[in-house]
This record gives sequence, C-alpha cells and structure tokens, in this order.
Amino acid sequence: MILARITKALKDQNWLAVSLEFVIVIAGVVIGFQVSAWNESRQERGLEQAYLERLASELEAVSDELHDFGGDLDDARDQAEHFLAAFDAGDRAAMEDGAFALLAITRVSEVQVQSAALHELISSGRLGLIRNEDLRAELADLPLIEADAHGVIDQLKAQQVDIVATLRPHLRVRMDGLGVDSVTLADSFTHEDAELANNLAYSIYLNRAAALFVRVLINEVDELRTSLDEALGRTEGTP
Repeated sequence: MILARITKALKDQNWLAVSLEFVIVIAGVVIGFQVSAWNESRQERGLEQAYLERLASELEAVSDELHDFGGDLDDARDQAEHFLAAFDAGDRAAMEDGAFALLAITRVSEVQVQSAALHELISSGRLGLIRNEDLRAELADLPLIEADAHGVIDQLKAQQVDIVATLRPHLRVRMDGLGVDSVTLADSFTHEDAELANNLAYSIYLNRAAALFVRVLINEVDELRTSLDEALGRTEGTP
C-alpha cells in the first residue's frame, strides 16, 4: 500500500507526498526497533531478577554449609585437644573415651562455594545480565576464590593422609555399615611415643588452618549475599 502511494506520488511528481510517505516508513521502522529493544530489555531485566533471586537462595545454602563445616572443624579440634591433654597426662581412660577424635581431627571435607546459578551465568556468557558492576565483579571473583579454596584444602588433605598413616596402626576401628561404630586404642598407643604426640599436635594445627580459611570463605560469601540483597532491594529482616 505504502509502496503504491510512493510510486504514484513519484509519477505525479508530488514531492511533498513522497517525503511524507518516506517519513512514515522511517518512523515505522524506528518505532519497530524501539519496541523490539524495549521488549528485549524487559526480558533481560526479568532474567536478571530471576538469576539474582536464585543466587541469593543458593548462596544462603552455601553459607549454611560453610558454617556447618566450620562448626565440625571446631568440634573436632576441641575433641583432639582434650585427647592430647589426656595423652600428655598419661590418662589412658580419658584417651580411650576420646579416641574418636583421632579420626575426626584428620578428616578434611571438600569446600563448594560456587552456586549452580553462578556457574550457569558464567558458562553461558550471561554474566553481563547483572547491571551492577560491583556485584558483577564480586560474582566473577567467586570461582577464583573457590579454586584457591580447593588448592588449600587439597594441601591440608595430603598432609592429613600422611598423619593418618602413622596413627592408624595404633587404632582399632569398628565399622557399622558405612559408618564408624567405635574407635579404641591399641596397646602400642602410649603417651611415651613422641611421634604420635607430634602428629596429633600437627593435625590440630592443620585443623586450625582449615578453620581459619573457612571463616575467610564465610566472610566472602556473606559479603556477596549482602550485595545481592541490596541489588534485590531487601533490607535486614526482609525475606
């Protein structure tokens, strides 16, 4: 229809009509682009909101797991320190009561701080959906923090494995299915054995290092959660 009118106006040399038709065509194209861009922007904002909410929820779970992990490390260290005190005092009965601590103190778990939503954002190249530059930088740093965590934990685990090798011959472990039912001390486990004491003390030191690193991770994750809450317009106490 428009093409026909333009053709007729050209034949009639009606330049005003030609100009008006061209203006109408160009305006229609511009408006079409603007509507398309507006729809695309609206979809991106909706997608950003969904990702922010997923990140907030998943990082809350990560924070809870880190707090639980830190608590387990602290409990294991307390048990081991009581055992070491009994060891130094030559209190065999107290050592037998706390023998499980020798397994607990040498256990180091994996640490996971990167959420599924963040992995999806980065792997799909959608991290740019997050408009807040500071928040986007914090999110981009989290995989690097996790890589550092794995490196530290792997080092601690390697050292704990060596310690377990020296402690294990002196322990009697009874299994109940896939779990440990009880731990008792062999006759060879005596408080005169300096190597056992040193290995146990070093396990406690490694536990402290792991616990300190977990606290650093907790701070990093909780700071990121605060930034997410701010981006979502949440205030303290708001679900």
